[in-house]
Amino acid sequence: MKSLLGLTLLLTLSFASLAQESKWEKYTTIDGVEIYTMESDCYAKNIPAQKAILIKVVNTTNQKLKIEWDRAIWYNDKLVTENSTDGENHMVIEIDKNSSQEGSCDVPRGALYLYKDFITYETETKLSKFELQNIKVSRL
Repeated sequence: MKSLLGLTLLLTLSFASLAQESKWEKYTTIDGVEIYTMESDCYAKNIPAQKAILIKVVNTTNQKLKIEWDRAIWYNDKLVTENSTDGENHMVIEIDKNSSQEGSCDVPRGALYLYKDFITYETETKLSKFELQNIKVSRL
């Protein structure tokens, strides 16, 4: 009976893990780099609970790469990054060969995290659309 209970628990955890991983949706593939996105509810310490877009970058090559892109962000159907010249929305990451990096709710900022909306209270400002533009891959 213990074996059956243990097997049932193991299968349940395996399916839960697979279900969680299946939330990643392929955004694009370019020059050996796969980019995925996932909407997530984030409950990090010291900030209000948020809905966010997490980004995962996978280097499928056998060389270290630098990936750059510009974030175009629309809040309430209005493009808010249109005249941004300070570099705030130009993202750059370096990624080792045959590896990946992904955004995390534990680090609610940076190239791999995009705020969408608050969960804990109501606001009028909501992410309505985003694009990763001018994606460039360079070998290091």
